[in-house]
This record gives sequence, structure tokens and C-alpha cells, in this order.
Amino acid sequence: MNGTPPLAWDEGLECWVVADPRLARQVLNHPGFTSGTFERSFQLYMSEPAREEYRELTEFLRLWFVQADAPEHTALRRPVQRVMSASYVRSLAPRVEEITDECLDALAATAPHDVVPAVADGISGKVMAHVVGVTEPPEVLHRWARTLSLFIGAMYRRDYARAAHRTMTEMTEALSRATAPKAFPQETPEDRARTTATWAMNLFGGLETTSSLLASTVMDVLGEPAVWDAVREGRPGAAEAFVERVLQRRPPLRHLGRVVAYDQEIAGERMKEGDLVLVSLTGEGLLDDADAPDVPAAGCPVTGATAGAGGPEQHLVFGFGPHYCVGAPLARLEAAVLLRRFAARFPGARLTDEAAVWGPNLSYVGLDHLYLDLGV
Repeated sequence: MNGTPPLAWDEGLECWVVADPRLARQVLNHPGFTSGTFERSFQLYMSEPAREEYRELTEFLRLWFVQADAPEHTALRRPVQRVMSASYVRSLAPRVEEITDECLDALAATAPHDVVPAVADGISGKVMAHVVGVTEPPEVLHRWARTLSLFIGAMYRRDYARAAHRTMTEMTEALSRATAPKAFPQETPEDRARTTATWAMNLFGGLETTSSLLASTVMDVLGEPAVWDAVREGRPGAAEAFVERVLQRRPPLRHLGRVVAYDQEIAGERMKEGDLVLVSLTGEGLLDDADAPDVPAAGCPVTGATAGAGGPEQHLVFGFGPHYCVGAPLARLEAAVLLRRFAARFPGARLTDEAAVWGPNLSYVGLDHLYLDLGV
């Protein structure tokens, strides 16, 4: 931990920061910490006139089920979890392979060869468009996701709020024509609003973080000759194991937020009701199998990936407990497929001298550009 306290108050951020992985798991799975961080952030960081002006936007975000706690969260999550089952994700593998090959074709056809728009954004955008049943191209979907992520990270910015409100309107219109939401409740205005918000959240969740993982996977494997050789040679499990290493080394989402539900003492610190908490997802530590009911201890149910003796749940990158990311198997599948298809298509690829350009968002960490020499 390099001397970092497990729990500390950050004066600049005006919130608690949980840095210890064991304490992080406790906070993420404890009824004393609620998930409604958007509501608290609206109160803290948006002026009253801004909240009134953008009430439609804030209501839209409040309905995302990641902002709810049990039993509401459990009830709202269950149908999505059924849709995103391991068997469904496995059935997507042929389509993910087709999409990946299309995007590698696009990478080869453009100069300079930039992995982010052509491959990372392309694969994640096309896969999520297929899953949700929207027709918008990856560049539009990622524009929406980046606009929302900027607002979520800086709600005090009126320009971000305006852009996020326009994005909400566009997403709502697109989702009204999409196929996946039609199987969810539509009977009342409240049903339709909840269904739209749920699928907007699913769409958002499968874009920026997955794109970041895909780009980081390509960048990192080209810097590790032994792994690159193993993937090019098609050694069983090499791609899946490396994806887990990338997840731990460069987690696309660095932290999750929680709100203190009532006055309490944790790790020797007195926390007050309403305090914001940022829980680091970047720590590593062993995890008891029984503590992660949503994730089989044997490994990812789709790829079979393991991160050591404890399985993929050894790290916190996809969260923990009842809020464990429902899209984790799909993200892992996309990254492993990309790694194998990229190695087969461009075995002589290498990074250019100034390959990586990182984006400015400190919450959703990812590359804006990754330039390669494809070796062909």
C-alpha cells in the first residue's frame, strides 16, 4: 500500500477514500453504505438552479439500477442478469469474432494505424449495438458515453450538463426503437422510464470501460515479448490470463462511489451520514469464494479466465458483492477474442515511438489514441 492509510478523508475531494482492498470489499457489501451517489453528488456539486434546469437529466440518472440498493437493486438487476447470462455471452462469440475481424480490417485500411477509434471503440460499440439492438454507429455511441462520463465526473459544469441532457434525449429516442428494451416493462410511463434508464445504463457500461480494456490489452501485450509469443503460438489460456493481468494493471474504472447511510466508525475513523466515499478498485488481495455469490470461484463462466488461485474475483476491477458488474464476462470475451485475432492478423505489429495518448478523464481511465506499426 506504500504507506497509504486504508481509510482517509481527502480535503480536496471532500470525501472519504478507501484504499485497502479488504476494507473496500467490506464497504461495497455493507448496508451502512448506500449506492445513491448521483443523488448526493447532485446536492453537493450542482446549484439549485442547475438541478431545476436539468431535472429530466438527473431523474434519468437516478433510475440507473446501480444507484439502488437491495431489495430494489436485486429486483431490477435480475432480469438484466438473465439476459446477460453466461450461455448468452458464449453464444455471442462468433459475432464478436466477426466484429473483431471487421475492425482489424478497418485498422489496416487507415493511416496512421490508430487502435482506439478503429478497434477498441469499434468492437465495443458494435458489440453493444448488437446486444441492445440499436443502429447507431460506434462513434455516436462512444460520443454519448464520453459525454455522460464527463458530466458524472464533474457535475458542477453547466456545459457538461447541457451536453449530457442532449445525449439523454438522443439515447432515449434510440432506445425507443431498440430491440432489447421491448422485452422489459412498458405498460406505464414509470415502467418505460425505468426500462429506458436501465438499457441506457447497460449501453453506457459496455462502451468506455470496455474500449479502455481493449486498447490497454493491445498496448501491453506488445510490450511483453514472452506473452506476445505465447498468444501468437495459440497457447491455451494465454490470452485469457493476460487479460486478467491487464485488468489489474490498468483498471478502466479506478473507483466506485458510496454514501454513508448513518453515523458510524470504520477503521478508527468517524464517518457521518451523507458523507461521500470513493472506494478504490485498484488494490489486490485474496478473497473468500463465498463472498462473491455472482461469480463462480472456478473462473469466468464464459472464458474460463483465472487470476491465480482465487479466480478472477481476486481483484476488484468489476466491483464486489451484489453490484458485481453484470457485463464482466462480455468484456473479458471481447478482450480475449481481440488478443487472439490481432496476434493472428498482425504477428509483426509493434508500438510506434509515441504510441500512447491518454485521455483526460480521471475516473474512466483510457487511451485516446494508440498508434501502431502493423508490420505488414
